[in-house]
Amino acid sequence: MTPQWITGLLLGILLPFNVADWNFFKCYETAKKCPNENITFWLYTRETQYEPTELSMFDPEAISRAPFVLDRPLIVLIHGYTGHRNYAPNTSIRPAYLAYDEFNIISPDYNPLAQEPCYYQAVRNLPTVANCTAQLLDYLIDQQMFTLDDIHVVGFSLGGQTSGMISNYLRAGKLRRITGLDPAKPLFITAPNEYKLDQSDAEFVQVIHTDVFARGILHPSGHTDFYINGGVEQPGCNAQMMMTTGECNHNRAPEYYAESIATEVGFYGYRCAHWYLYMLGLCPVREDSQLALMGAYTPNTTRGLYFLNVNMNPPYAQGKNFTLRDEFPIP
Repeated sequence: MTPQWITGLLLGILLPFNVADWNFFKCYETAKKCPNENITFWLYTRETQYEPTELSMFDPEAISRAPFVLDRPLIVLIHGYTGHRNYAPNTSIRPAYLAYDEFNIISPDYNPLAQEPCYYQAVRNLPTVANCTAQLLDYLIDQQMFTLDDIHVVGFSLGGQTSGMISNYLRAGKLRRITGLDPAKPLFITAPNEYKLDQSDAEFVQVIHTDVFARGILHPSGHTDFYINGGVEQPGCNAQMMMTTGECNHNRAPEYYAESIATEVGFYGYRCAHWYLYMLGLCPVREDSQLALMGAYTPNTTRGLYFLNVNMNPPYAQGKNFTLRDEFPIP
């Protein structure tokens, strides 16, 4: 972790969301327009996963000719700060989906707008990323290539917050499903809901928390929120790793989700009314009706906060085998 990165992170934590733009380190804020030369979109299917097709809104007719697999779901994977289309969550989730079945996967790439150490400007650029993504989805829906029921947006870190902003611009209606993977915390704690992920952004919003004391947000943001190991420190990510520990915890969110696509064991959480009650050990597992499945197949009717532990190494899922069942006294 470079000193410039630390500076950018501290600025992101300390500066309010709507302050005037401070141009540190010659950081770049894009023009608020779509199409945008700094935002590209790439289509991956089983056939094209090693040679993806660029979907350019500068040439909409070419999008209509792109090798989509019709009648199959569309997954949109949005990366975070300093990321790109071959960075988390794409590197783990995209191959997991395509190994499991045929999917259409679109990976937006806004790397020029999310450069280190320009975290503040990266956040300021997210509405434009969301707008351009919404325009692409609207085009695909207008061309009757997909419906809202076909689309699932999955965003990691800043991408998690971006996924929520898509609803501000999507003309076709409300997305059916969004999954936020440890949505970013700096600059979002006090941000208005229109500038971050919340349960109004889709008919079902699932959030997976893995790093609530550093990069990820603690506050519940979805219809259902899963806190893995309390969302605090993930097994295998320990204090001996020093400054990289937070990154390890943060990056586990897409890894867990990727495993959920094909696991036969399943990530099951048990319900608790509040994070603080869980941390105090006041949420014993009484019956299986309190359990909920986390990940790619979480039912859209799931509601509430859920907590679970995972293994230190892959496979991470423990199924319904709750080691805390005997540790919490039942009054």
